[in-house]
Amino acid sequence: MLKTPIALLLVSNLIASAYSAEITVAPNSNYFEGWNFSIFEPAGQAQYYYDGTGNRGPYSLPTGGGQNVGTLDGRPITWTVPEQDAARITAGVFTSNYNTFGTNLPAGIFGANPTPRPGQGFLNRGNGQFSSATPLPPGTTLFFQDVDSSETAAYRFYDCAGNMIDAGDFDFIKISTINTPNHSIQGTTPNRYWNIVTTVAGNDPNTVNGISIRSPSVCRIDIQGTRPGTGGSINYFLGAPPNVVPTAVPSISGTTQVGSEVTGTYTYSDNESDIENPAGTTYKFVTSPTATLANSSDGTTVASGTTGGAAGGVPYTLQPTDLNMYIYYCVIPAAQTGASPGVEVCTAASGPVIEKPVPPEPPVKTPANVPTLGQWGVIGLSSVVAMFGLLRIRRRQS
Repeated sequence: MLKTPIALLLVSNLIASAYSAEITVAPNSNYFEGWNFSIFEPAGQAQYYYDGTGNRGPYSLPTGGGQNVGTLDGRPITWTVPEQDAARITAGVFTSNYNTFGTNLPAGIFGANPTPRPGQGFLNRGNGQFSSATPLPPGTTLFFQDVDSSETAAYRFYDCAGNMIDAGDFDFIKISTINTPNHSIQGTTPNRYWNIVTTVAGNDPNTVNGISIRSPSVCRIDIQGTRPGTGGSINYFLGAPPNVVPTAVPSISGTTQVGSEVTGTYTYSDNESDIENPAGTTYKFVTSPTATLANSSDGTTVASGTTGGAAGGVPYTLQPTDLNMYIYYCVIPAAQTGASPGVEVCTAASGPVIEKPVPPEPPVKTPANVPTLGQWGVIGLSSVVAMFGLLRIRRRQS
């Protein structure tokens, strides 16, 4: 590796404290335990796109620029150096005979694992690029190693549509114990980018630091080296923290009585913004005579299948066999990429299920009482009738 001292000076338009945070990797922190680092193929071969003398090197790639495809946690990653002034640039990719991660590092930052030897792209001036067809998981880190001898570089980040992403919230990761490059945020929102420049100390090929990506939309990282002449290069590689499985928070709604319909729903989330796989997320409606349930196997599954995604709900009609039981909705989320599936999660108990209420019978109508006259009423009525009869007879006689 073409190495020279490591150092960086702050540029005049430094925006002090503009970055989100500077994270110092502490000794014995196991900070990088379980991380995945970029790998380049073919193994056992150092590929020079340009060797600084006008040649494309012993493993030349086609005119128009060098390109090498590797992987990061199983995801295809491309490192590209486009056609440039081959007489002034040294650039390529190391798949062998390259530096290790670095020796001037805090102890115990890789857990029980040895210091990794990730494949590295390198560039002393001009342009280089990492790219992925799908967004890199948040937390993915652009590492730069062996920054020295007046080397300066700017890092810009883009989404899959080619739009520049504001890097102002990205974190600077301070890893080396000596010769940390000076670093700053340049430009204005929404096109801020990172800049590093050489420090006063020199010739430390084991300096390693990084920029940690917070955005879930980055598909491309552009690197612009501005070293004034030929000579040493900065080495680049990518790393990603351990992928975390997706999570679901289920809920159940409806009336818990025989014959009624309850509905199971859930929210889906993933730390790396991996998209849900609706055909892979599964559910179970489970009944149990107890009001606590650790997982679905502790109860009786009465309905199951795939959810179709978190946007909808899954119905279930309570049966007579569910009477006096508690009902639960359990979900195992699945992602289209990254670690999957997640861990099963069940709702709290709903119920117990009660009998469907029997509607009351309508009241029986009784006939109304017919009013009657007492003895004196009958005598009085008879007198009145007799009087009207006499009056009628007299009218006829007259």
